Amino acid sequence: MKEKDLFPNYEPKITPDTIEDYLRNPESEVFKILGEIGVAKLENLKHIFTLFKNFQKKAQKNPGRFQDGRVGLGANLKQYTPSEEELIVSELGKMIKNIIEIYSEKEINEYKKREKIMSQIIEFNEIYVRHVDVMGSGRYFYAEKNEPKIKFRL
Repeated sequence: MKEKDLFPNYEPKITPDTIEDYLRNPESEVFKILGEIGVAKLENLKHIFTLFKNFQKKAQKNPGRFQDGRVGLGANLKQYTPSEEELIVSELGKMIKNIIEIYSEKEINEYKKREKIMSQIIEFNEIYVRHVDVMGSGRYFYAEKNEPKIKFRL
């Protein structure tokens, strides 16, 4: 018997796993903040950076936690559940990093000078999403906290 015969409606996920897959509540503060920013571009860097710093403080006060995972459904034995604040810090940090990588050093330095942004080290834990297809049960999404922290100079 072939797998297709056992699970005829199964369709593998071929797109990258994203925060939209992980968070099911469209009213989440994560989506409100990301929607407010829109596209990660140099013109938005100051706003993104300000939000990043604010949510970094909030995330320190409200960290995620490890809890018993549902191993039979593809979770880790101790599964990490990030706070919304940590998810926001991760997404904003990735935006800042992408902006730094896309634009030239000259463009970044001119923008920082114009917006009075001091050079500094940006540091955050990336939260990434993974999925597991459990045949007969469904598709499950889990968040993982990447160690070590991502560090780069702004």
